[in-house]
Amino acid sequence: MKGLGFKSLLALALIALASLLFLPTAQAAKAKVKPVPRGPLSPRDSLWIRMVTDSSLVILPYVDADTTIEVIPEIPEDTQARITDSLMMRQDSIIRAQKIADSIRVARQDSLDRVAAMIDELVQKGNDYSEMYYFAKAYESFLKAEGLCSDPEFKAAIAENRKKCDYARSHTQKIPELTVVARALFSVDDFFLYYPLPDKSWRPVVGAPAVYYTGTDSEIHLNRDAALDMIYPMYDGDRMYFASKNLPGFGGYDLFYADWDEALGEWGEPHNMGFPYCSPYDDFLFMKTEDGQYSVFASTRGLGEDGEDVHVYVIKNNANVTYRAVNKPRELAQIAELAPNAEVAPGEGHGEGPQAQYQAAVDKEQELRARLESVLAEERPTLQAELDAVLAEKARLEELILNGGGINAPGEYEIVTTGVEGSFSFTKKSYGPAIKIIFDE
Repeated sequence: MKGLGFKSLLALALIALASLLFLPTAQAAKAKVKPVPRGPLSPRDSLWIRMVTDSSLVILPYVDADTTIEVIPEIPEDTQARITDSLMMRQDSIIRAQKIADSIRVARQDSLDRVAAMIDELVQKGNDYSEMYYFAKAYESFLKAEGLCSDPEFKAAIAENRKKCDYARSHTQKIPELTVVARALFSVDDFFLYYPLPDKSWRPVVGAPAVYYTGTDSEIHLNRDAALDMIYPMYDGDRMYFASKNLPGFGGYDLFYADWDEALGEWGEPHNMGFPYCSPYDDFLFMKTEDGQYSVFASTRGLGEDGEDVHVYVIKNNANVTYRAVNKPRELAQIAELAPNAEVAPGEGHGEGPQAQYQAAVDKEQELRARLESVLAEERPTLQAELDAVLAEKARLEELILNGGGINAPGEYEIVTTGVEGSFSFTKKSYGPAIKIIFDE
């Protein structure tokens, strides 16, 4: 203590006493500091200050009591750049994948369109080949189209056409030699009126095609067979001829016959009449004349697609029929034309009666007039005398027919020569009274 004055000692004593007095107070103040609240802050704690180990201050803002504080860590800039690049690459990948998917879809549709076009082309070729009687080539075209087709309904239709070609090929191995007497072109609306049938035997029906009915009833009851799709049934004793497009055939309507089974009381199995009665076109309304000498039927073969006209063919029925196999399409097409046979003598195909004689006179007149144009002058008198005799006979027969003479001529018939090839007499009959048809289901 030497060297220190009294005043110095007094100051030191006061400092020590102050330390002793204030030490408990500071400790108490330190003890009164509220701890940091855990969880959400209450509304009264708008700001809260606490001391931390590094002597820094942390200010906690006011947070609503019902709100949960979610601490989101700050992402470094390089990490953010990498994430952005990754997202952009992913977006590019999505765009490229979408373009690839679009390309695949377009390519697939193009492929489907090409296949569909190929199928249509093959089917069209098959139809064209069939109509030209190239049944083998038509079969191959339909077979290829069937193999490419995936639509069940269309595939079944193609298969049906293929079967028809195969059926037609089988019928070309036994073709009858026919004597074609005549071929005539008539309107599809009334061609049946030119058939050698009784006058007024065709009856108009409201909302339906005319029907052949020789009875007197104004109403008739029929059984509808939609599955058979039978049209123009004609009867010859115990045999029925009809046309159908739902039975095995060549295509379109084919001609069939069925015999009556007396024991069973029903019609037997239908039989296709075969080539050349049937063709890839529509063939229908087959009948035999009352005297049994001729068969008559109609067909759309060799005609356009407008469906306005039909051919009516007259075939002479021979007791002995010869058959042969034909495999050449061109020969089949020639047979199917059923052009009148050149070897049939004039008048042979007419049958009896004034009508047949009249048609023979018409044919003879045309022949003589053609010869007169090319013979020498000294031969003309003889041919002219022969022509005058034919014209006189023609006038006599015409008067006889108009006055009601002949078996099939009531007097008002007009003999048809326009559009007629061959030597058969066609006359147009008239409709009978209209009838009402009731179908028994």
